[in-house]
Amino acid sequence: MELAGLKIVLSLLTAFWIQPCYGVNIASLENINMTEYEKVTLPYLHDNNKTVEVNVSMYILNIGNMNTREMTFEVEMYFSMNWTDPRLAFEEYHNASYALVTGEIAYENIWVPDLFIRNMKFVESSKFLKDLSGVMIYPDGVITLSSRLRVVAHCEMDLLMFPLDSQSCNLMIESYLYHTDVMKTYWAEDPIVVDKRRDGRKTEIDTWMGFTLEETKTAYNRYIYPLNGLEFHYMIATFVLKREPQYYILRGFIPSSLLVCLTWASFWIPTTSYPARIGIVVTSFLASIVLYTGSTLDSHQMTVMQMFLFGNIAFIGLTLIEFLMAIRSDKKRKMKQKVIIAIDLIKEDNQTIEKADSKTSDVGKEKENLVDKRARYIIPFVYLLYLAIFVAVIMFH
Repeated sequence: MELAGLKIVLSLLTAFWIQPCYGVNIASLENINMTEYEKVTLPYLHDNNKTVEVNVSMYILNIGNMNTREMTFEVEMYFSMNWTDPRLAFEEYHNASYALVTGEIAYENIWVPDLFIRNMKFVESSKFLKDLSGVMIYPDGVITLSSRLRVVAHCEMDLLMFPLDSQSCNLMIESYLYHTDVMKTYWAEDPIVVDKRRDGRKTEIDTWMGFTLEETKTAYNRYIYPLNGLEFHYMIATFVLKREPQYYILRGFIPSSLLVCLTWASFWIPTTSYPARIGIVVTSFLASIVLYTGSTLDSHQMTVMQMFLFGNIAFIGLTLIEFLMAIRSDKKRKMKQKVIIAIDLIKEDNQTIEKADSKTSDVGKEKENLVDKRARYIIPFVYLLYLAIFVAVIMFH
């Protein structure tokens, strides 16, 4: 008995000695007097001169996964709310530094602001062994709630300049039930903080999944709900994401231009070599179609990349048209030569055999096609002009 009593005394002395050294004395929800507490009522419901003020902040863990077809983006974050509930103040009867409560217990026992993300498509509270959320209650009644969330939200994207585009995606946060006469929401002093050690390594450039986070902005706004005429307060968090274009340039722009240049080799092939010339043009055309389907977005909007690839396909088609014109030009030239020979044969009866032999031998000679000769310089020049105009428009925009 004496040994057991000595152990209890030593354990109590150790507990009281350790806590002052670290300066931390943690309470639980059971240490707070909640005999008259009602979780369904707001902290200042019976005080017309006060409203609940909720401060919001976000610690961004991951952002991206832009879906251009469904117009959504994804954010993983620690979502934090801070408000005051004087009914939970315990400084008068307990000396703890704060009270720690798990999220599940807090939602069941205390009043929590009913904030939600207005433009959300899907929100998931992260879990590992338990729900990853928690509440800290301070002696003066200040409450901080933090929860790890994965949010898929709607983002109206302008994809005209893809893949050289920047997208501004918003998260709109507001109360579902409480209007501005009852509760107001504000951004905290540091409203949006980006995690610099996402995988354990410190990173200076905020890059995710082919996007660079250029800027984060916060704003406030109000609106009157048309069904009841009440004014609601909402906050906006804006993420400006710039797409990294290198992948699309190497996979789409450069190969497509090289295919156009490849078709120019047909200008040096004789028009009589039908299989060679048609093979080059048709192969380049089909390759460009495959490149187009594999390099463009699954989206309902037209993009500059689609326009550029369409333009390159048109230039390949122009090469085919040039080949048809060259064939027609050759036929006209040969017919003209035959007519000239026939006229000469009629006029020079005394030298019929010699003239006929010499003219016929001239017809058999392959002469350089005038259409091909001009196309070797005109079509590349027009294509370079097309590239210059395209780049100028992109730079100007």
